[in-house]
Amino acid sequence: MYMEKEIKRKKMLWRAPKVSDMRFTLEKPYGAKRVTRKELTPAALVELLHDGPHRKSVEELRSNLPSTRGLTYDHPEIWKVGWVVPSCMRLNKGGQMSAKVFNGVVLLDVQDVYSSEVATLLKERAASMPMTLGAFVGSSGMSLKVLVRYWPRDGRLSRDWDEVEALHRAAYRQAVATYGAVLKRQLKEDPDFAMSAHFRLSIDDHPYWNENATAMLVTTTDAGDAALETPSAVPPADARHYHYYYERYMQARRVVLARFREEQRDTTIERDAFMQAVTAQCFEMQIPVAEARMRIIDGEPEERAMAWGNYVNDYYAEHTPDTGIQDKKAKGVREMQALLMGNYEMYHNDIDGGVYYRPRTTRGHWKALDVTKQAGMMLEALEAGVVTSPNMVKTFLMSDRIPLRNPLREYLESVRGRWDGKDRITEVARAVAQDNVLWEKAFHVWFLGVVQQWMGIHPEHGNAVAPLLCGPQGTGKSTFCRLLLPDELQWGYLDHIDLTKREQLMRTMAQTLLINIDEFDQYRGDSQRGPLKNLLQQADVRTRQPWRTNMQVRQRLASFIATCNPTEVLVDETGSRRFVCVQVKNKIELPAYLDHFQLYAQAVDEINARRDNPGGFAEDDVFGRCYFTDDERDAIENNNRHFRVRSYAVERFSDCFEMMLPNKPRDRSSVRLTRSEIAEYLERRSGRKFSGEDIKQLYAYLEQQHKAGNLDKRRANKTYVFHVRRKSMTTN
Repeated sequence: MYMEKEIKRKKMLWRAPKVSDMRFTLEKPYGAKRVTRKELTPAALVELLHDGPHRKSVEELRSNLPSTRGLTYDHPEIWKVGWVVPSCMRLNKGGQMSAKVFNGVVLLDVQDVYSSEVATLLKERAASMPMTLGAFVGSSGMSLKVLVRYWPRDGRLSRDWDEVEALHRAAYRQAVATYGAVLKRQLKEDPDFAMSAHFRLSIDDHPYWNENATAMLVTTTDAGDAALETPSAVPPADARHYHYYYERYMQARRVVLARFREEQRDTTIERDAFMQAVTAQCFEMQIPVAEARMRIIDGEPEERAMAWGNYVNDYYAEHTPDTGIQDKKAKGVREMQALLMGNYEMYHNDIDGGVYYRPRTTRGHWKALDVTKQAGMMLEALEAGVVTSPNMVKTFLMSDRIPLRNPLREYLESVRGRWDGKDRITEVARAVAQDNVLWEKAFHVWFLGVVQQWMGIHPEHGNAVAPLLCGPQGTGKSTFCRLLLPDELQWGYLDHIDLTKREQLMRTMAQTLLINIDEFDQYRGDSQRGPLKNLLQQADVRTRQPWRTNMQVRQRLASFIATCNPTEVLVDETGSRRFVCVQVKNKIELPAYLDHFQLYAQAVDEINARRDNPGGFAEDDVFGRCYFTDDERDAIENNNRHFRVRSYAVERFSDCFEMMLPNKPRDRSSVRLTRSEIAEYLERRSGRKFSGEDIKQLYAYLEQQHKAGNLDKRRANKTYVFHVRRKSMTTN
């Protein structure tokens, strides 16, 4: 490891170096296991950032990242780019780490920068700080790297390298706190941040660089830092104990390293002795066994990890005095909590009541805690020796020690007021159907209705309209529906419902955010259309929890979207207006990177802007509007006629009759018949009895043709008759 190398500095520095005197290190892989290192002046670094030979590799890296959802590890283009160490760290001839020039520069990494507009705004805010040496877009195109100058407050740089690294970590924490407020971003602190931190060489057409940047004054003796260094046997109550114990463990490791250096012992050759000494030092510094074991076995092969884990357990058991059963149980609970919260982030979802977890790694994603993972956590605690009964883990996972969060409210608050002005809602709608103005407007209004329902605005109305995507299989309809929700809200997506279970449906409406009625053509029966239409227009949710006896009124959160393969799918005349049908002719191609943050920021800001100024927008302007106008409703109903199922009776009418235009004179081959006479004639010629739905659709079809001017209709003998001509047709 890097901290086990002996580090020597070549000269003493009494003042912060000039920017022109700084030297950076460019490291690039050479062959399978070799790395080449090259010193860079600030001017050379800026020139490479603006346009270097690595431009093609960086562009290929950025173009391929959407297929990996922004993950850069194991990407083939990474190893062609190289990386830069701002502190000019490099290996000397003896294979040890050395620093030729101490730059006094700390690196900040700002993630989730998904557009050039946001990157420009962040660079402008970073440039407002006099300590900012440089700011530029990262190699992935989705981050911003900020270089910040610093120097000891007393003006003297220590000769002891451990103190220099402590100063660097203090500067990093101070820069994170300062720039987090300026950039309005929650910068993640890295407890392992060291002088060897680096960034991948990038390309930025407009990098910011300040030759006159001043140094941020830093000290390691602040009260806050002193409190972190104060030994304590009791961890803090929140998740910060993860970083607390990391610092304690690294301190224990440094003590053992110093002891081995004094005794001139090689930590590589005496690896077992070194780890045993670290275990003893962790016990002396009152680091819990779970934390010590987790740190010691981290990154080791499975066989060695198991052996060292058992050694740590045995050492702690042998050297811990027996203070009684109750003390052991209390200690076991604390260690179990430290183990689980050290390995995972967890929270109770205030909406669906479930527990969600995420491993504390750079690749961790939020997942629902199911019985399989819960059993895995029980085994982890049992193997670690911190509990004797798996029920302790189950009790902990059900307790209020896991924080309660409302992720939907948190997400909507995070995007409020952050829209950059680009219309991404229309861009998403056009991915489904090009050159369809009605669909673009309808999708815009529906999407705003989805977000308004989440925000709890106008709870007396439910989002009673659902888009219906009709197209062949393999066009990405279901994938499109799922991708409408960001990763943070994927727990709220559902792609199946059971209309026969009323109570479960009601709970689902309050616990999910978006329901995809997949294979919509299955819901054609009379027993299904009624409940489905009622669900769409439901304003609130009245349900009874399994453990309660009284009914409970909850906010409806769920909105609906539907998909199907056939284009003839609508059967109910009155319920058809609840859907906005669109034909998917080509494969749905979403933008290369769907910026969910800006997508929902647009929706929230539009809704708030129209609510704050209701009279400032035209009635037909879709900006911030969550309802359809009368003209739009008529256009949607007219559009939906192309998606209606043509009943058997309507098909037989076309086979048996020819419609006569209005004002056309009657001849021998034409007759005037009532609609019931037409139905009876079609039944005789078809040899089958029509259903009530067939008759209903036939009557509606006759009225539609009359209104369209294709069929003559007039009053005769207190009833209405239609002018038609019979065709010859063989009886089926």
